[in-house]
This record gives sequence, C-alpha cells and structure tokens, in this order.
Amino acid sequence: MFLIKEKRKHGTNLCIVQSYRDPITKVSKTKRIMNVGYLEDLKKQYDDPIAHFQKVAKEMSEEYSTETKPIHITLDPAKSLEPGIDLIKNFGYTALSALYHELKVDVFFRGQQRSLDIHYSLNSVMKLLVYGGILFPGSIKQIYGNKEQFFDKMEFSLNDIYRSFTYLHRYKTQLQTWIHERICENYGRDTSQMYYYVTKHYFETSEQDQPCKNGVSTAHRTDPIVQMGLFIDKNGLPVSYELFPRNPVDALILSPEIKKRAQDFGVGKVILVGDNGINSTDNLYYALSSGSGYIVAQSIRGAEKEIKDYVLNQEGYIPFGEECKLKSRIYTRKIRVTTANGSKKTISYDEKQIVFYNKKYARCSMAEREDVLLKAKDLIASPGKYNKTTAYGAAKYVQNIEYDKRTGEILQGKQPLHLDQDRLKEEEKYDGYYLFLTSELDEKVDDLIDAYRGLWEIEESFKYINSTYRARPVFVSRIEHMHTHYLTCFLSLVLTRTLEMKIQKKYPIEQVLHSLRKCSYVHIEDNYYIQSYYDSVLDFIGKSIGVDFSKRYGTLCKIKENIGATKKR
Repeated sequence: MFLIKEKRKHGTNLCIVQSYRDPITKVSKTKRIMNVGYLEDLKKQYDDPIAHFQKVAKEMSEEYSTETKPIHITLDPAKSLEPGIDLIKNFGYTALSALYHELKVDVFFRGQQRSLDIHYSLNSVMKLLVYGGILFPGSIKQIYGNKEQFFDKMEFSLNDIYRSFTYLHRYKTQLQTWIHERICENYGRDTSQMYYYVTKHYFETSEQDQPCKNGVSTAHRTDPIVQMGLFIDKNGLPVSYELFPRNPVDALILSPEIKKRAQDFGVGKVILVGDNGINSTDNLYYALSSGSGYIVAQSIRGAEKEIKDYVLNQEGYIPFGEECKLKSRIYTRKIRVTTANGSKKTISYDEKQIVFYNKKYARCSMAEREDVLLKAKDLIASPGKYNKTTAYGAAKYVQNIEYDKRTGEILQGKQPLHLDQDRLKEEEKYDGYYLFLTSELDEKVDDLIDAYRGLWEIEESFKYINSTYRARPVFVSRIEHMHTHYLTCFLSLVLTRTLEMKIQKKYPIEQVLHSLRKCSYVHIEDNYYIQSYYDSVLDFIGKSIGVDFSKRYGTLCKIKENIGATKKR
C-alpha cells in the first residue's frame, strides 16, 4: 500500500491505495483503501503529513502481509474444558454498534457523565441493555448474564445497572432530542406528516405507581395500564415517545404534552394510529377538527349490520400477497360528538373503510377458539370445577350459565348448560377479517395497512417483562425502572428501524436479527477465533453498513479492531 496525492477543486487530497492485478484483464490497478483528507487541513495536525501517512501506509502493508500468511496452531487433544466456560462470542452486534455510534449515543452519555460521581460507564450499561435486548431478549438479570457474549468491555455489576436507572430516567427527554438531531443530520427527516401510535401495556402488580394505574382495557383486563404515544416519521423511524398515567384515552389525544412535543419536532400533520380502544367518536372528531387524521381498527363483530354485510360480500376483493385479499370503499359516516362547550351534535364526513383478510390469521383464530371450546365443553360437563373467574373466556360459548353473586360459583340452574352453537357460527364467519377506518382518503391502501401493521410491531417491541418489573431491587423505584425500560426499547427500535432502512427492507427484521444472533466467533486457541455462521443476509448487511462479516478466521486483536472501527463514524 502507498500514499497518493490527488489534485482536487478544494486542494490536494491524500489517499492510501493498494495495487492489485485484475484477474480477468491482467492489467495492474489500484483500489482506494483509506481517504486521509486534504493536505492543508492535515498540516494543522501533523508537522509533515506526507511523511506521517507514508509511514502509516507502510505499516498497513506489513499488517496486511501478516494477516494473509497461513497460521499454524497446535491443538492438544487431551485438553479439557473447565465448568462454566463459554467459547462463543457474538459478532453480529457489530451492525448495531455501527448504528449506535453513527447516532453518537456514546458521545451523549460521556457528556452527561462528566458531571456525575459514579464509577461505572452509563454508555456501557446502555449498550448492553440495547444490544442484549435486541439479540438476546430477557430480564435485566438474564441480559446481564449474557454480557460475556460481547467483545466489548462490560465492567459493571448487576446492581450498577439498577443504579443507573436513576440517571437514564433523568436523561430520557434529552436523549430523544439528541437522536432526532443526529437522524436529521445523517439521513434527513421529513416532518410534514407523522404517525402517532397509541398503545397500552399491562403490568401484573398489586401496586399502583404513576404512570401505572389500574384501568379497564378493550380486552376487559383490569391490570395496571401504561399508555404510550410514539411519533414515527414517514420513513418508519421513531421520533419521540411519551408515557401517560391517565387511563381515559381521550386524555392522550387532548394532552398538551403531545401538542408541545409535535411543535418541538416541527411535526406537520399527525396521523393517529390505534386499536379499537381509541376508536371513539369524540377522539376521531378531535383529530379531524385539529387538522390531523387517523387510522384505527373497528370491531367487525360489534359493527352495524350494513358493515358486516359489506365485509362478508366477496364482491370487490383483490389479492394482496400470499393468502390475503382486501377491498376498500369511501363511505359517508354520521357520528354524534361532544363539542368544546359540552353540547352534542351530529356531523357527517367521508371515511375510507378497508377490509383485510388473511387466511393464516383465520387458521390461528380457529385454533385459539378450539382451545377455548375444549374448556367450554369441560365446563358443561363439570361446572363444579369452575367459578366466574376461571370460566372467563369459555363461558361466552355456554348457554344458561348462572353465578352466585357473592361467591362467583356456578349455580345449578333450571335449564341445563349447553354449547351456544349460534354464537359459535356467528364468530367463525369473521375469522381472518380485519376492518380499518381512516380519514386519509387519498393515501394508498397498501401504505395504510403497512402503517397499521407498525402498531403490532411497536407493541411487541415495547412488551414489558413482568418478572423483571417485580424482581427489581428495593432501592430501584418503579417509575425509574419503567421509564428506563421504555427508553431502551425506544433506542432499540430506532436502531432496528435504521438497519431496515439501510438494507432497504430487503429482508424481514426477524430474519435480520436471526442472522445477527447466529453470527459468532468461536475461540480456537491462544488469540485465534473462527467464524461460525455466514449467510446472504449478513453479506448484504455488511455491504450496506461497511462491516465485513465474511472473515472465517480472526485474531482477538483484529476482531476488536473491526468492532472499534464502527465506533469512529
């Protein structure tokens, strides 16, 4: 390798190149290895930039020569493993490291930590929570137990992680702003229209801390509820989130915090996305009257007869992917709403209705119902085994069931218990069908469905592990623990969505994470490792973000050097 000087418009540029012989044309060529920079700028840092980088090029040539020589390793067949030893380390997280440092999250935490008197690194804690949470999800304790799977130094204790929650909770708003600014710098961000996802999360705990309060969900659950609002831009990248202690979803829609957050990030039109729980006439009316829009789910089984007939009428459906079909129409809707002064009025407006059918979902619904029906049949045969609580779910398929109002026990009624065949047939008709309502009349149906699918992905990404919530040490507050969980989930979602964008969604994110999870080095002997997995997904990811996952062998020094290169972006 050698240094060359290139004359450019803004001055002389230095570059390290490598010569090679083209195997087809047999012509000698050069390829660019490293762009050094403009000579005039380098003179501010080096007395003699040319001499310095000529030396660097020589060292790189020597290192390359050493790396390409055959390695001879002596293996002892009689050598045994010590109990508890793990020779496998993950290398796939290097892709996440590249994006983490591209957003300069490490710079943010180092800056915040300068004013703190703590012995552990907040940045290292956050990296473990994010990398571990994405690739090896589990409780905090489980993620900590997997820290040796990473090549990065993780020099902190489990209690240090819990103690860090105080600070991570404190910086949650600043970190969201920091990430937003880096995304704007690196990729640009269109804020003219954003999706605002509203999701609910449940916690099995007898205590009620803010923002976790008991409430009634659309699924009739009474566990404490946390409601989250999440802004997503048109490219699918998260912008900001907020947690809400209030149980009525109306409070979410009317919240001044949302208005302020939208203003802070320069959001134009907001499209509200949510399930049946936010599909109230007042919510939709407020969204429309404030210049926003909505995409919400509508229960088909609880809908008007005209809508049910439209869903089941097979006329108008078109194929949509494998085993799927859809149709849509613009429908004039009349709703009764509450005005600002509290009075009621009726308004009419055009709304797009989208019906989506998925045969796979239909099969899943049938299988799930079959389990409930087995329970219902057992309830009919042995009612003494059940009460009002344990019969929940199955009882709706049983006719003539009566309960003791005081104890909840099933009473011996005048009429025998039997299966409600009419209800069963009625529910089966709608298996696999989904109905979405939207104010966005001009948007493509495909885009609207993709937007709503994002709701399911977000709910999965922010799923809370109840055992983690209950098992925290006594010195960690529930509020700090909860907010830190959502912050790490938010950052994890940013990284996975950014990775999807980088690879242009060529592969499903589940397949991407599977490949990154399997991409590992196994320790052979001394400082030598062998790569254990490589596929087309890793090949494409590597080319997209500049990480080489294809090297079969590597020294510990070279592996750490490759990981270190992702931290200098």
